[in-house]
Amino acid sequence: MGTGKKNYQAPEWLTAEFLQDVLKEHFKEESLTITDLLVKSAQVGDVVAGFASEMHRACFNLQRGNVKSKFSVFVKDHPKGQTGAIALRSKLFKREILTYKEVLPRVQALLESIGDKTQIAPACYYTTETPEPFLILEDMQLSGFENFERGRLLNLDYVLPSVEKLAKLHACSAVIAKQNPEVLQFFDEAPISRNPDRRDFLSFFPVNIRCVAEEVAHWKGYEEITEKMFKLAENVLQSAVRMYDEQDKGFKVFNMADIWINNLMFHINNETKEPDNVVAVDFQLAYVGSPAVDLNYFLYGSLNENVRKVHFKYIIHEYQRVLRETLEKLKYDGHIPTLKEIHIELINNSLIGVIAATCLTPLIFREDGGFENLEDLNSRTEIGDNFRRENVENPKYRAFLQRTVKEFELNGFLDT
Repeated sequence: MGTGKKNYQAPEWLTAEFLQDVLKEHFKEESLTITDLLVKSAQVGDVVAGFASEMHRACFNLQRGNVKSKFSVFVKDHPKGQTGAIALRSKLFKREILTYKEVLPRVQALLESIGDKTQIAPACYYTTETPEPFLILEDMQLSGFENFERGRLLNLDYVLPSVEKLAKLHACSAVIAKQNPEVLQFFDEAPISRNPDRRDFLSFFPVNIRCVAEEVAHWKGYEEITEKMFKLAENVLQSAVRMYDEQDKGFKVFNMADIWINNLMFHINNETKEPDNVVAVDFQLAYVGSPAVDLNYFLYGSLNENVRKVHFKYIIHEYQRVLRETLEKLKYDGHIPTLKEIHIELINNSLIGVIAATCLTPLIFREDGGFENLEDLNSRTEIGDNFRRENVENPKYRAFLQRTVKEFELNGFLDT
């Protein structure tokens, strides 16, 4: 996630000596050396930036034995000011650090145990929670991964590898929940909860849905939808809490809970020019609950609406197939949800799809990086209101919304 600071200044602690010690420990090479360090912002004009982190890319010459090469790492630092206070109260960094330290290593070990070389996320070189939390991660650009182009939604070629990777993450987490349930205990709190420490963060959802309702109110023939959208803006947090409470029953997995275009990086095959791999890069909202959390959020927030209309059932079929096959290979002895059960979960948790399409998708269509701080994104400030109006008045988003909100209405997803 990033705050988009214009006057960039690298952290004082991010030195060649510090990074050298980190990589010596990670690679178990005492002779490793780092020279010619250059630290750059990975926020302004860089779509890997998010909403609740300071992002840095550290580039340097790396000497390992007789081999000297260009190398870089990605540094995810705790933000300052009011944004930092919101991130701290919401435990965003603690959640991500635990993911990299406790969850993902177990996921990768399980996959390796069945001969699957899938990589879910960047390697983590270092984490700490004191005095302030930060992570040092593998720079996936070195391996040819890149972000999807700004201003477009994903087509089927990008969605299928993403859903396959998601199914494997979910499958491994179900095994972890059986074998080591204590590992996932911290992730029991849903992204939208009754926790007062999340109050500032949660305002993001009603203010954005209300802005969408104000736009739809200008459209002839959308009067009933407009009324439902305004009602949803008032009740979205209460409705979401009730929805998440229901997830205590049934099949539960480790969800990213924030899986959208900006939190994925793709590798493009040089010959086919199509994506052949994908990694996830943000786990600050991670949550253990229904797999429909990630599926609805991703498919309604980041997938081209025409592709979704044609291929939705096929995509879910592929997800369930990979989930089932992975669980069977891992000799999982719990209940594996059927395809029908997955579809029922998607309907029961459809509010997540509405939230994604009204709160996240408008950001995808922006031509620029966006905003200066998290407060404006979450609040009814003049800057925040102008930002949201620009988003919903974007012709690309308006075309998406006109088709998608009709789909929500016909499916009953707007009824609260």
